Amino acid sequence: MLINISPGDLEAFFAVAESGSFSRGAAALGLSQPAVSARIRHLEEVLGVTLFHRTSRRVAISDSGERLRVRLERTMGELRGLLKEFDDEAGLRKGRVRIGASPSIAASFLPNAVAKFKKRWPAIEIALLDDFYGRDLERLSQGAVDFAVIPFDRTTEQFHFEMLLKDSFIPIVPNGHKLALRKGVSLADIVREPLVTMPPESAAWGTLKRVFAAAGLEFHPSIQTQSALSVVAMVRAGLGVGFVTRLVSARIVTTGVTPLTLTDCKIERSVGIVRVQGRELPNAARMFCKTLREVAPSYSKIGRKHRASD
Repeated sequence: MLINISPGDLEAFFAVAESGSFSRGAAALGLSQPAVSARIRHLEEVLGVTLFHRTSRRVAISDSGERLRVRLERTMGELRGLLKEFDDEAGLRKGRVRIGASPSIAASFLPNAVAKFKKRWPAIEIALLDDFYGRDLERLSQGAVDFAVIPFDRTTEQFHFEMLLKDSFIPIVPNGHKLALRKGVSLADIVREPLVTMPPESAAWGTLKRVFAAAGLEFHPSIQTQSALSVVAMVRAGLGVGFVTRLVSARIVTTGVTPLTLTDCKIERSVGIVRVQGRELPNAARMFCKTLREVAPSYSKIGRKHRASD
């Protein structure tokens, strides 16, 4: 039934209800009185009720007309509120950015990106869900986050990947360890030692496992822990050889451990923005991605500094 009601019909109804006159309602709309009368008649025919009581002297809104006016005003108020929200979000005066991130990214360059973004757009809320790689992708698929900033390797049928920087892994041993005395070590040297790593659901596990497999070596860590801080602590305690990324090592205390130089390979990974193919980002999320592109290059320089000092 409502498919036959036009915005013009409702506009005419409001004009007459507010003015109490067909002629004044028509004048307010810049229309002729017959045109407004025709719209009201059409609306009454479609709804099957009388909206106005007409006499030669006055026009009075009916009970049905009053019910329609109250409901429409409530609906229009909600619609105006929603349109204002959209306008505020488009102008970055209001909104929320939901970000998925791996722990290493959340602890490295992401905080500076958030700080830079909030300085520009303080009214935008930031929700950061830092978790392991697989859970980040799961949340992204479900729409629980707008995008993820994680280690990834390529665009797929489901996900679009935009690389921001390259990161690499550094093997570490306790100070005084026999491998610490050597200028360079191979993966074969490392695999003879107990390994301390992140768990299988982390991106680090998958990267290291692939590299070891490519070298024909078994990858069987003796200790798994949830954070890079714990990896460093376990290595410092003499429990084995660990791996930390250059991004993380530049941000956490690594006293008590010695970084090693790999001579037979370089363990690298790409870090960037991952979003669902075909899903448009809200304006605030697009602006945050732009901020990430501005911040990321300085963290690539951190990696180059480390390589120069190796």
